[in-house]
Amino acid sequence: MTEPSFEEHLQSGNALVAQAQTVATQDFQQARALWQQAGKHFYHAHKADPTHAIAAFRLAQAWMAEAYALQKEESANALVMWANAAAQCELAFDLDPENGRIAMTAASCHHFAGEHDAAKAWKQIGEHLLKDEQAAAEQNRDDA
Repeated sequence: MTEPSFEEHLQSGNALVAQAQTVATQDFQQARALWQQAGKHFYHAHKADPTHAIAAFRLAQAWMAEAYALQKEESANALVMWANAAAQCELAFDLDPENGRIAMTAASCHHFAGEHDAAKAWKQIGEHLLKDEQAAAEQNRDDA
């Protein structure tokens, strides 16, 4: 039996996320378990292709879901998990340095990790990139 491909892991993780989002309001623990399973797929996708920003970012999002769950439980480990998610966002940003959404997500993770200077810096980066992205979209619309 062959190891699932990057794309198969990414698709499996995305399917689990969709399931988690469906049950989250009724059964938080089940949603959390689904997010954890999705995170494993995103980890394997990222491992299969460490140059792919989407897999790196989806892994960060899975870690954010776990950080949120830990925060909801008032666990001291929540801050560590938020910091891990922030670091993973930064890695994803390194792979896609024009992506303002990733930068803003890193800002949020740093904020929840209590790393306010880093949060402020990442927010500024994200706002700058998103402003440039919006201006380019408006220019393309005007040109059409």
